[in-house]
Amino acid sequence: MFTNNNLTPEQRAAINRANAQHSTGARTTTGREASSQNHTVHGLARHNGHFALLPFEKKHEFDALQHSLASEYRPTSPTEHILLTNMSESHWLAQRAQGLLTGCLDPETGKISDPKSFSLYLRYQTTHERAFNKALTEFQKLRAERRKEQAGFEAQKRQQAQNAAQKQARQMQKDAELEQYLLNDPAYCGDLVTRLSAARKANSPDYAALEAEFDRRYNAADAAWEAYRAQAA
Repeated sequence: MFTNNNLTPEQRAAINRANAQHSTGARTTTGREASSQNHTVHGLARHNGHFALLPFEKKHEFDALQHSLASEYRPTSPTEHILLTNMSESHWLAQRAQGLLTGCLDPETGKISDPKSFSLYLRYQTTHERAFNKALTEFQKLRAERRKEQAGFEAQKRQQAQNAAQKQARQMQKDAELEQYLLNDPAYCGDLVTRLSAARKANSPDYAALEAEFDRRYNAADAAWEAYRAQAA
């Protein structure tokens, strides 16, 4: 049996060229211009990628649709605004197709009076409903990713705050232990802390000198305190 599988690539190419000569597409300039405007008869396809209201449609109703969606989803980024616009336009076009579908039905019997147009409008309605759902899905996905990033950022901030609080608590404990160590070791501090506290309460002019002496001894004792802690551990 002879099939296309028996043809060489050159033979298949020749057949394709011959078939192209019998294309039913518009060939004249007038025909091509008319064909390019076919989609504007029903307005269900964007003209050169642009959405436009038909003369009988009300702009304030479309604006109300956009405002309603914006109030519901509250876009916060350029991408979200674009997706919301796509949702508005796709829903509007789907509703336009629904109106045209209704016009193809006999008002008394409910039968389809124009099957060809009905099939076309139904196909466009399905296309625009899918476009709406796709834009909505992308919007929700984008919003979920942003929430996830925000949750991670907030968790990181909480962890950083917790680490800082723990570090501060450890430092305060270290200071308290070191102060107690100094109080118990006359070789480093003796009664200097007591004298420093009394001078602070009395607003004595000796307070600055006592504080400087305490800082010097404090720093000098730090290494000894670390060794002491290592032995106690």
